[in-house]
Amino acid sequence: MKHQAPDRAPIAPRVFTGEVGDVDLRLLRVFMAVADHGGFAAAEVALGKNKSAISMDIANLETRFGTRLCQRGRGGFSLTPEGQAIYLAALQLFTDIGAFRDKVASATRKVTGRVTLVMVDNIVSVAERPLAQALARFCKDYPNVDLTLVSAPGSVAERQVLEGTADLGISVLPRAMAALEAIPLFTEEARLYCGRGHPLFEAANGRVTEEALAEHQVIGPSASDDQRFSSSRAAWRSSANAEALDARVLLALGGGMLVFLPPHYAQRWVEEAKLRPIGGKAFTTTNMFHLFFKKTAQLGAGASHLRRILLDAFEAGAPRQAG
Repeated sequence: MKHQAPDRAPIAPRVFTGEVGDVDLRLLRVFMAVADHGGFAAAEVALGKNKSAISMDIANLETRFGTRLCQRGRGGFSLTPEGQAIYLAALQLFTDIGAFRDKVASATRKVTGRVTLVMVDNIVSVAERPLAQALARFCKDYPNVDLTLVSAPGSVAERQVLEGTADLGISVLPRAMAALEAIPLFTEEARLYCGRGHPLFEAANGRVTEEALAEHQVIGPSASDDQRFSSSRAAWRSSANAEALDARVLLALGGGMLVFLPPHYAQRWVEEAKLRPIGGKAFTTTNMFHLFFKKTAQLGAGASHLRRILLDAFEAGAPRQAG
């Protein structure tokens, strides 16, 4: 039986003394990101590094520990038994560091660290007041926490929380996920719109049937809690796809696409007679926005406080219609 040649030269054995410094922590974070993404190329975006830089970091870490951590080649990427053990140890290490940081913060009554909140695009148009109040309160109460806000499409927000690049997310979740804890915040209505120049723009009283809809290109709701359209969506056709509201409205304004938009967002173009809602209640749906975080991630003190403040601001437990 032939054995596959190793992808790199053997690593000279050395004894790890157990001392862990800042450089080791950085290299371990790179290693964990590579393992989580299943390879060097897949981790490039998350780490903001090219493959050669990532490869060098892994090589340095392997030299530090005196053992090979992963295999990569024609057979794909995989952790060695030693790499798997070190990955699990690193998970525990960073959990312990977070717990230590929180205990120090509690003892000194000074919360520090970093918190990243990723929010769906255009959320300010529907949740300006509670979000602004919550963020202002957090920055005032915890001035020593480095707060980072990220705006992204819903699917990206979900992925960043799952991958650990964001602590908390606010978005519509298209489906329940066992890995995420999701708390309802508020609901938002979405209606079907067409642009001036579209054949249905002049439809009598904006009425349209499902049969008529099947003859036109439709971009359905990016995510919906309403199951009424589950069977209809199979008949809808479209040569484009768009999740962000800005992209959706551009496709509608050209007169070629029918799109779902929140009425408060579309109102400007409706007043200018560039868009009009069609289909009435029959083509109106409701989405639920959630605050979500990864179940297996231990939130730091800063993220825990931000979660509490956000829930207070949105009066969680009593979701309401945004407007």
